[in-house]
Amino acid sequence: MLFTKFESLLPKVMDLPLPGIVAQKKMAPLFRLQEIIDNPLNENKAKKAAVLILFFPDAKGITNFVLIERVVYSGVHSGQISFPGGKRDLGDNTFWDTALREAQEEVGIAYSDVEKIKELSRFYIPPSNFIVHPFVGFVRSRPTFVKEIKEVEKIIEVPLSKLLDSVNETKGTVSTSYVGEINVPMYVFENIQVWGATATILAEMKELILIALKE
Repeated sequence: MLFTKFESLLPKVMDLPLPGIVAQKKMAPLFRLQEIIDNPLNENKAKKAAVLILFFPDAKGITNFVLIERVVYSGVHSGQISFPGGKRDLGDNTFWDTALREAQEEVGIAYSDVEKIKELSRFYIPPSNFIVHPFVGFVRSRPTFVKEIKEVEKIIEVPLSKLLDSVNETKGTVSTSYVGEINVPMYVFENIQVWGATATILAEMKELILIALKE
C-alpha cells in the first residue's frame, strides 16, 4: 500500500471504534485466552507498559511498520519478536510518553517526529504480568533506525501489505520458557514468526485498516 493511500485512511481509522477482543482472539493462543478467563486481572499487582506500532514510508513510498527481535536474555520474552516498547517509568506522564521514549531508546526514533493516530485495546500478558498499552503512530519519511544493542538483536521493517494478506496467517509450533512447545496462530513475514501479544495487537490493527478500506 502506498503511504499516500495509508494517510488517506487515517481519519477513518481514528474515528472507528476498537474491535477489541473480537479481533484479538483471531491471533491469540487458545491457552492464553483460557488463562486470562481463569485468572482475572488484578490491575494493582500488574506492571504497566506501552508499545508503539510505527508506520512509515520506505524509499519507494510503500507503507511499512517496524518490529524488533529482542536479544536473548534470562526472561520470558527472550529472543521474541515485538514492537518497540517497555515498562512505564516514573518520569512518564502518560503511556504515550512511555511508548515514544522506549521507541527512541530501542530503535533511535526521534519522538518529536512521531504523530499519534490512536491507542488500541490494552492487552494483558500473564507470563510477565504486564498490562500493555499499544499506540499507533506514523512518521512522514523513513527513520534512520539505530538499535539499542543491549536490548535489540534486529530491527525488522515489514510492508503493511504483508499484514493485510491472509496468506501470511498460519499456525506453528514455538518454544517458550514458561510452557515449553506450543502450537499457536502466527503471522509469518518472510522467515519472521510473529505470535503471542505482538500478533494479537497486530490483529486489531489489521481489522481497523480493513474496515477503513471498505468504507
